[in-house]
This record gives sequence, C-alpha cells and structure tokens, in this order.
Amino acid sequence: MEKTEILEKIKEAELKVEKDINSAEEEKKNTIVEAKLKAREILEDAQKEAEKIKAEIIEKAKAEIEKEKENIKRSKLKEIEAFEDKGKGNLMKAVDMLYNEFIGMVEHV
Repeated sequence: MEKTEILEKIKEAELKVEKDINSAEEEKKNTIVEAKLKAREILEDAQKEAEKIKAEIIEKAKAEIEKEKENIKRSKLKEIEAFEDKGKGNLMKAVDMLYNEFIGMVEHV
C-alpha cells in the first residue's frame, strides 16, 4: 500500500468518525428534546390529576360541612323549641301568679 492510499484510508476513517460523532450528537439532542417533552407531558398530566383530586376533596368537604350545618341547625331548633315550651309553661305560671296576686290585692282593698 502506498502512502497516498494509506492517507486516503485515514481521511476516510476520519470522515466516518466525524460523521458518526455528528450523528450521535444529533441523536443526543433529539433524545433530550423528546425527554423534555415527555417530562412536560407527565407534569401536565400530574397537575390535571392533582386538580381533579383537589376538586373531589373540596366537594366532599363541602358536603360534610353542609351535613354538619344541618345537624347543628336541627339541634339548635330543638333547643329553641325546648326554651319556647319552657317559656310558655313559665308564662302561664307567671300569669297565674300575677292573677292570684291581683286577686289578693283586690280582696284586701
């Protein structure tokens, strides 16, 4: 083999290596871009799922609050009714007492 032939083979090998390096660099860039796109997609999906879960939790909490509100309302209405009943009973006692006092005062006059 002559020197020229050897030099040509070396240049061909160098060109092939350079081409392979460029190809590998391009593949690396494409892989990075794809990975970033996939990561963004995963994050967006995770955010959507988190929002969905958050909305469900809020709805459940609102339902529980409404239920508790109704329980408190019913309980307080019962207390109010009990006070009313007691007040009505006391009112009749007070009327009777005032009536008796009045009658007693009128009889002494």
